[in-house]
Amino acid sequence: MPAFRPEFNGKELFLKMWLRADMAKRRFVGKAVTMRVKEIARCANVSADTVRFYSRERLLRPRQNLRNGYYVYGSEDLRRLRFIREAHKLGLGLEEVKTILTQTTEDGLSNNELKKLFTDRLSRLEQHLIELERLRDDMRASVDVWKHLPEAAPDGYSVQQLIRQWS
Repeated sequence: MPAFRPEFNGKELFLKMWLRADMAKRRFVGKAVTMRVKEIARCANVSADTVRFYSRERLLRPRQNLRNGYYVYGSEDLRRLRFIREAHKLGLGLEEVKTILTQTTEDGLSNNELKKLFTDRLSRLEQHLIELERLRDDMRASVDVWKHLPEAAPDGYSVQQLIRQWS
């Protein structure tokens, strides 16, 4: 497992993610674009329920069309939605994404804060990998033991014993 590199630059990684998400904004320069839920979902390659969820969580900021009551989204919402997806690919959780989005639009997120956020996430990820490797090794050992048992359909008791060995 690779060790944490001191030259890790969280701000650079953040900027790369932001720029990828920003590609949507460039496509709509100079145009007032409004999209309904299904349209923005299609553009971002997510479900309409995903768009609604992020709207409820206030990560997206739709406006309500006064004529028909529909919520409409702009190019900034599309950029934010794509950014959220990129952040999730890196394994950032909802609260971490909220922190990034709210602090970058308000007072700004310092390099140290961003570095800490990514460092904490990396530590949790490495711990999870250690746990998964332990589980994999336990399952391999159990399967090896199971291979030497007589050929018969396992009963509930033997399956319970096998699962207990894993935990």
